[in-house]
Amino acid sequence: MNGKPMALLVAVVWAVLLPVVPAGAHHPEPAYVPDQVVVKLAPGSGASIDQINTTWATSTVETVFASRGIYLLSTPQGVDPEGLAEEMEDDPRLAYAEPNFHSNGAEFQSHSIYAWGDLLTARSSTDPTLFAGQYAVDMLGLSGGLPTGDGVVAAVLDTGVQATHPLLAGRLTAARYDFIDDDPDPDDAGNGRDDNGDGLIDEAVGHGTHIASLIGLVAPDAQVMPLRVLNSDGEGNVFVIAEAIEFALENGAHVLSLSLGSTNESELLEEVLEEIAEDDLVVVAAAGNLDSTQPFYPAATEDVLGVTAIGPGYVRSPFSNHGSWVDLAVPGEDIYGAYPNDQYAWWGGTSMSVPLVAGQAAVLLGVDSDLEPEDVSYLITSTALSVDPYNPDHVGLLGRGVPDIAGSVTALATVDLDELG
Repeated sequence: MNGKPMALLVAVVWAVLLPVVPAGAHHPEPAYVPDQVVVKLAPGSGASIDQINTTWATSTVETVFASRGIYLLSTPQGVDPEGLAEEMEDDPRLAYAEPNFHSNGAEFQSHSIYAWGDLLTARSSTDPTLFAGQYAVDMLGLSGGLPTGDGVVAAVLDTGVQATHPLLAGRLTAARYDFIDDDPDPDDAGNGRDDNGDGLIDEAVGHGTHIASLIGLVAPDAQVMPLRVLNSDGEGNVFVIAEAIEFALENGAHVLSLSLGSTNESELLEEVLEEIAEDDLVVVAAAGNLDSTQPFYPAATEDVLGVTAIGPGYVRSPFSNHGSWVDLAVPGEDIYGAYPNDQYAWWGGTSMSVPLVAGQAAVLLGVDSDLEPEDVSYLITSTALSVDPYNPDHVGLLGRGVPDIAGSVTALATVDLDELG
């Protein structure tokens, strides 16, 4: 990965759709949950969370990765979490304190609103045959006879799934959860409300179903673990994501697909990603849809494989983020996949790029389950084909290029990974 340690493979997914609300028409919410902070007790301090709460008039909501002393706290009424976290950073009993940052589906970032818009009906379909015949299949080197990801579990952290969709039925794990509604049914459905005040109702519905189906395009025998961490408007937060990552780790996931992110760097998320790197979980996450070189997290985090989007001509998608922190450029325009209810639809964005890489990781792990995350990362990036010749204005900003899935499988059979160290 470009300048980043390869202990963990993360491909971050983003989606962009037709802008149906002018930029500025939505008054952005704060970048964090209004009444919460995340803290970690400093190792060796001997402090308890009760002592921290007494000092700062906070109260414990819940914990995640408890052995690491990480807690979600409720702030005193009327106290700004960002200001409080800055003050708490000076407390020697704490390793860190930060607001509970929002982390949204890339196309649902508050300062640039996208949705299916008026083309939903025109761009939806009931034709399942278009799925396996789309252009991304040829671009990714998905030749016949490739391994299918059998025995591999890919966790999809998103808006949930339509579990009965023909592309997903029988391919989901029994282990699943809805971290938004706190129940075991991560259904990809709306609530009929405009919860974030952007003038759109349930604009993110279908996102998770679409993402989950694309893993099957590459690895049809891999199992998908659906974990709902975004609401029907595409909004979530880093603590919920950390909870879902812990769940995925504890329930046997091998690959993690994140179609979400933020321009805010979170110490919590960085630590959780370090934790799962030690447990050999391969993670895939998206570079974002802001047409910017500004790092997008967790794609730009160490140990994460950041994935941006290109179109059928190998040219960078106009919405896709780019920079030295990006690792791969993957088809992400007009990608055909599942959509509720038993429908299919074209959707675009770096969100759609990520599950294609997650599927590639599943294919490789299905061949050799002993592969380390850095091995999977090497096989994917070293066999990718440069897209710089098609993007002279973005040379060096689109990672190693477009994945060659067949090429990575061949490399697995021929390269001595032990010699690579």
